[in-house]
Parts: sequence; structure tokens; C-alpha cells
Amino acid sequence: RNLLREDIEMRKKDLRTTVLSKAAAAVLALTLCLSFVLPGADLTAYAAADNTANAAADTTAATQAEQSAKVTADKKAKASGKKEISATSISNYKTVINKSFNEALNIRADITPASGREVQLQRYSSSDDTWTTIVTVTAEKPTVSSDTNAGADASAAGAAANGEAKVSDTVRVSLSVPKEERMKTSSVWRIYVPATKNAAEAYSEKIKVTTRNLESPDLSARSACIYRIDANGKGTLIFTKKAFKKVAQASTTKLMTSILLIDSGLLDSTTTISNHAARTPWGSGRLAAGDVYNNRDLLFAMLLPSSNDAATAIAERVGGSEGGFVNMMNAKAEEMGLTNTHFCNPHGLDADGHYTTALELAKLTAHAYNYPEIRECWATNYKRIRSLKRGRSWNLWSTNAIFKYVSNFLGGKTGTESNAGCCFAGVYTYGGSTYVTVVLGSGYGFSRWNDTKKLHKYIQDHAATSYLSY
Repeated sequence: RNLLREDIEMRKKDLRTTVLSKAAAAVLALTLCLSFVLPGADLTAYAAADNTANAAADTTAATQAEQSAKVTADKKAKASGKKEISATSISNYKTVINKSFNEALNIRADITPASGREVQLQRYSSSDDTWTTIVTVTAEKPTVSSDTNAGADASAAGAAANGEAKVSDTVRVSLSVPKEERMKTSSVWRIYVPATKNAAEAYSEKIKVTTRNLESPDLSARSACIYRIDANGKGTLIFTKKAFKKVAQASTTKLMTSILLIDSGLLDSTTTISNHAARTPWGSGRLAAGDVYNNRDLLFAMLLPSSNDAATAIAERVGGSEGGFVNMMNAKAEEMGLTNTHFCNPHGLDADGHYTTALELAKLTAHAYNYPEIRECWATNYKRIRSLKRGRSWNLWSTNAIFKYVSNFLGGKTGTESNAGCCFAGVYTYGGSTYVTVVLGSGYGFSRWNDTKKLHKYIQDHAATSYLSY
């Protein structure tokens, strides 16, 4: 029986071996057939699949190693008591602010994280490239909110949807600029948040602040303006007090008379004083009929002591007669676009229909400044001239008293008459720009010079604002 059992077991083993051998042979044969039918479908496909599986296994292992390392680092940081330092954000603020100096000026921004942190408003000094803290405030504690404001993330929105309270660590601060600082016409600021043990320091971009006070200065003049001329010769009206109103202009009229003399080409010729010219009222030139003067000297006589008789003499010389010259004056005004200007004489004595506006006189003055001969007269305080025929001499003194009180003054023309009052049109430079200031109808005495000084101060105070309203 035992032999029979052993024999049966051996037969089963042989049968299994035979079956496995035949199966292996069949698989081998099938593989060989496929290699002939589909050459690309060889064993490399199985190798690639095997490599992909191995790479995935390696990636999983690496990820698990990184996670394990992070957990270990976190445990070490927690064990050592160290906390992660948060970045500080300053946002939602203006970088350019324009205000009147007498208006409250608040610079606002959102600070994150806030949590009772110190926030400073600092002013920049270009002279030594430093920042000085002017205002310090403390950000309020975080507020509780159930809605989603700007900057809230998706988790906050979800919490709000579930009716949960979310603590926001963003606080909007307001820093009030002191009044004495607002008096500066131009300044540069920044918001600075010092570091804490839990959050880094931060500072904003530069904040450019322009303050202005464009209220009209208190002038005695009935009409006035400031006219700025840019590098291209373009003029801009930056201040006006009834600058479009037609008014008498007195001896500022002589600016047009001077321009026409130079344009005529007769500046270096001579003029014989007529009886009509010598009898001109208020003829400060004290010219006598028959005197002969160089026309260049008569130009000085018109622009320094404002000689009426010299103006009449020039008008007769250039225009053939005073009436002919007046026609030339009005034609020139029309050519220049001075539609609200009209002349009745060459000197500016009161006359019906003799008028201009402060703005158009400013334009005429700006045009006169283009003539070197006129600029030479303006820059002269004293000159002595002599009659070529009789040898009578005459001392000329400028009436431009403003030279004593204002620097950067380039010259101009005065005028005084009963109807016109005291007038002055002058050229002034400041900050690289050229300005014409005009006052018409100022009070007597020193009033026109006080008015002119106020206009010059207005230029200085508000040049940084470009004289704009916001």
C-alpha cells in the first residue's frame, strides 16, 4: 500500500511538471509570434511599465520623507519655542495727495497684521536723505466680522456662510498731518511699521503731498493778473482779479510805442522835437521844440521817467503824425490778438476809448520782453542824455521802485493817471519760469508796489502746486 501511494504521488508530480512545461512553452511561442506580427510590441513595453511603477514608488517615498522631515522640524521649532515671523503688508493708500493747506489732511492705509502695532508717518528730507517720524499711532485690535471684506480668503467666506465669526488682523489706520506741516507746498511722506517679535517691519512707497492756498491775495488794484510764460513761449493765466475787464492803462501804453519804434528800423536815427510834442501834458522829458535827439535816447526817456513828450515825438517820427501812429498801434494790437485793447494816443493820458485788460497788457509786456533794447532800458536805473543840436542834457531816473524790494525782477513799465490810477506791468523769474505781473488801478502811494509784492509771494508760495485746483 505504501508503495502504491508513493507511486501515485510521483505520477501527480510528473503531471504538474509536464503541464507547467507545456504552458511555458505555449507562452514562449505566443511571444515569438507577436514579435513577428507586431515588432513594436516587444518586451520593452513591460520594462517601461515596470519602470513607471518603480518611479511612482520612489516619488511616494520621497514625499513621505519630506513630510516626515517637516514634521520633525516643526516639532523641533515647537520644542525650542521659536515662532514663524509674519510678513507685514501696507496697502490701500494713495501715493499722490493734493489739498488746500487749511483743509484737514489724513493719510490712510490698511496694515496687516495689525494687532495693536505701532504705525508711524515719516517725512522725507532731501537735504540729508533721511526720514523723520512726525506722527505715531497704534493700530486698533483686530475686529470681529461675519461678512467677507476685501482681502478675505475662501475659508473666511465659508466661515461667514456658516455664521461663524472671523477675526481679521487687518486694520485701517488714519494718520493726521499737523497743520504746520501742511503749510509746506510740497512734501514727501511714507508709512512705516516697526518690526515686532512676530511680524517683520515694512514701509510704504513714497507719498507725494501738495498743499495749496489759492485764495486771492488782498489787492488794492481794481484789476490784476499773473501770466506765466513757459520755455516754448506759451503763456498761461495763473491768477486773475477781473483780468478780462476793460480799464485804462496809463503810461504802460508806452510799451506799444517802444515796440513800434524798434520795429520801424529807426532806433538809431534821430528825431527833431516839434511844437506839438513839446506841448504834450506832463512831458517829463522837458523837451524843447527844435531839440534833436537820438531815438535810442528817446526810448530810454519813455521807459525810465515815462516821458510823454518823448512818446509824442517818436509817434510823429515813426507814423508821420500822432494820428497815423495811433492807427499803427491799433493795427499791431489786432495783429497780436489783443481784441480788448484800443489806443487813442502814444503815451497813455486818459482818453475815452483808450483801454486794455490786465491779461492783454500781460501779453503785451511778455512780447516787449523779447526785445533786447527794451530789456536794456528796464535794467537801467539811471542814464544821462543830451540834445544833439543844442547840447542840453537831461538826467533820466527809472520809476521802477520795485527793484529795491524784489529779487529776480527783470523790469517793467509804470503808469499813473487820474482815471487809470497807479499801474504796473513787470517781468519776474522764479523757479526757472518767467512771470508777468500786472496791477491796474492800484491806490496812490506805495500801493502798486505792495500789490506787486503780494503777487510775487503768491508765485513763490504756490509754484509747487502748478497753480492747479483739485
